[in-house]
This record gives sequence, structure tokens and C-alpha cells, in this order.
Amino acid sequence: MSISTFFLSSSETRELHSDAKQRTHYYRNSFKECLKVIEKLAEDNRMDVRDVNDRHGEIYLLGNGFDAIITAIQLSPIETGIDIKINYFSFVGLGRPRKRIIEFYDYLDKNLKFKGISLHP
Repeated sequence: MSISTFFLSSSETRELHSDAKQRTHYYRNSFKECLKVIEKLAEDNRMDVRDVNDRHGEIYLLGNGFDAIITAIQLSPIETGIDIKINYFSFVGLGRPRKRIIEFYDYLDKNLKFKGISLHP
């Protein structure tokens, strides 16, 4: 993590991210199963599920001082890729968006059937 990313108030994952901890995670679950676990993640972290868009596979969560957009794309009936974007409502992020993404992925890895990271570059 560089100094400039430490100060950013938002962070997101992608397939070929320079930071290995912020790459897309894939799971051996259907979209519906992933959605249930994401809703449980929100409940456990006292976040509000503001919107679930099944068409685009996006779940919008609102937490205390930040929001999250979790995108779950079902690639096959038994494979789903999940990307996360975190925005903090502050001028400086102090590394919190990256830490929150890592926490979310750790939760998902424990509660879903983890398949791998960055499998479809």
C-alpha cells in the first residue's frame, strides 16, 4: 500500500488490482446464496441494505460513516465473482476503505465456498 492510497477516502476491488488483497474473489455458490451471506454480513456489521439490484447484481449497503457497493456476478450456476467498493464520508480515508474491504472478504471467505482470487483476467 502506497502513501497516496492511505489518504484516499474510497477504494474498490478489480480483477487485476496492483494490491493482491484487493482482487476479485470467486466462490462456488449461486448468486442467491451469496446475496443471503452479504445480507447477513450487513446485519452483523449493523449496516442497512438500501438496495438490491438483481439485474446488475449490485447490493448497496449504508454503514456508519461509509457506504459499500458489492457487485456479485454469477458466471455459471455454481460460480460467482464478488467485487467491493467502499466510500468513506470524510476528506481523508486513513486506510479505512482498504481495511474494510479486507474485513468483508474475510467474512465472505469464511461463510461461502471460496474458489480463488483473480481467476478470469
